[in-house]
Amino acid sequence: MKKTSIILFIFIIGILTFSNPTINKPWNYSFNPALFDYGTRNLIDIGGNLTVDFEQPFINFGDFFKEEMIIDFNEIYDNLKGENLDINLEANALMYGKLHLWMFSYAKSFNLYSNTKLSLPNDLIKLISYGNVENGDLVDLSGEGIINTDILLEDNNYFSWIGKNSIIGINISNFAPVAVLRGNITFKQTPDIENATLNIDYSLSGKVYSSFGILDKLIDNGNMDLGYNDIMKYSGTKISIGYISKKDRWGVSLNDIVLNKAKVKYEYTLEATGNLNVADLKVISDNATPIIEKISETLDKEYPEISLDLPMNISAFYTFNFLFDITPHLQYFFEKGLAWGINIDGNLLFIPFWFDISNNIDYWSLNTGFGINLHILDLNVSVKSNTADFGDVFDFNNLSFELNVAAGI
Repeated sequence: MKKTSIILFIFIIGILTFSNPTINKPWNYSFNPALFDYGTRNLIDIGGNLTVDFEQPFINFGDFFKEEMIIDFNEIYDNLKGENLDINLEANALMYGKLHLWMFSYAKSFNLYSNTKLSLPNDLIKLISYGNVENGDLVDLSGEGIINTDILLEDNNYFSWIGKNSIIGINISNFAPVAVLRGNITFKQTPDIENATLNIDYSLSGKVYSSFGILDKLIDNGNMDLGYNDIMKYSGTKISIGYISKKDRWGVSLNDIVLNKAKVKYEYTLEATGNLNVADLKVISDNATPIIEKISETLDKEYPEISLDLPMNISAFYTFNFLFDITPHLQYFFEKGLAWGINIDGNLLFIPFWFDISNNIDYWSLNTGFGINLHILDLNVSVKSNTADFGDVFDFNNLSFELNVAAGI
């Protein structure tokens, strides 16, 4: 028993000695390239990061702890006040590997980023919530919406020099638009009183632009038989430069300087039409199957088409050390505006934790979470709340999270 207690004590002391609670913060990866080396391991790092921001009024984290999940479409429709229902989905998957040699470091990462903005017709939500009866009469309902999606693939190369009290980091990134969709959604329902039927037609149509020439084959058979050079043949290049003072714990960076734009050579059409028919309490469905066809291989288009597609930005942070690390941070996006916030983080033995609240120009966000850090392996989990009104940021009325896993020596 005594021997077991001694071994357990040594194990705990080892964890407390070698654990590193400052490995990850919520904004590390794109905020400043020098942060890739700030508080990291001494030789090798490998890891991955998954972020999902799903802004919608249907479900939130609290619903998963209820005995039953109820979606109040009446309340959702009333809150629209005649406007379309907007849904935003942003997802980011990152894999990386880092090697530290003396005062130099090199890191390689691959990043797949997607951002989808969906606007559903107001009358569609009205049909779901209140039906198609007004003042005792059946009415026709119809409307239009939009769907815009950007999917980007990035290949990043990080280089850094680590001095006694400072870090200089550079990220050279090749990027290519996998798919840029600009589409329209239409919806129309017509009741037939005489035959007691309800007919609903809906469709999606749009254009897809890409640096890849095989999207149609990929969607048809799920096979993408291309090498890396073929995939990134028309990629663009951007660079980010960052500096961190380790002694005074502050940093600045200039990010997303586009050196040359990606070539968008391929254009596709996307069509999908569907129908629902309700008669005698029976539903007959003709599902909308997307059809994508290539219409051009010589498109003279570039990405970013406008600077707001990939805005250059300046970032800065300063860390105060009290009971916890308190870090105000800001990021100015040219032609877009200023994002700013404050991050509080610390650790309880080998359990890091953090709380970050930010104004992201268009919305407020709250990011809070904790992890387990054993130095050789760490796992961090965050839940996020995004809202247009600051007063609602603590309600977590969405479904957003971040997961980070890393290992090394």
